[in-house]
Amino acid sequence: MKRTGWFYLTALTLGIVVWVVITSVSGRREAWDSSLYFSVGMPLVCAGSMVLAIFEPAQSWRWGIVPFAGQFLSMMASEGVGNLLPLGIVAFGIFSLPAIVAARVGAFFGNRKIARTQS
Repeated sequence: MKRTGWFYLTALTLGIVVWVVITSVSGRREAWDSSLYFSVGMPLVCAGSMVLAIFEPAQSWRWGIVPFAGQFLSMMASEGVGNLLPLGIVAFGIFSLPAIVAARVGAFFGNRKIARTQS
């Protein structure tokens, strides 16, 4: 598997692990029902997105979105399709915005690292 494939797998796994651990620790049906999701989970996802973008700065927005795709898949596996599915999709889209910004910051530093090695 190419390096980018491993990054996708890492980002997806990060999202799933954050969702499952917070759901388990908090005892809530969905991770975002717990304050831990916003105080611990979101910062972890943002940090992970930033780190991935440092090492793979091209199209850095994807590192902010893929973890939330993992969380969506985890939620679908545990809860199934409900009548609030469209709202959940919108919520994941909104929640991904800080991670996308963090990934863009990481890409900035990643591009600076690349520029320094090329000079």
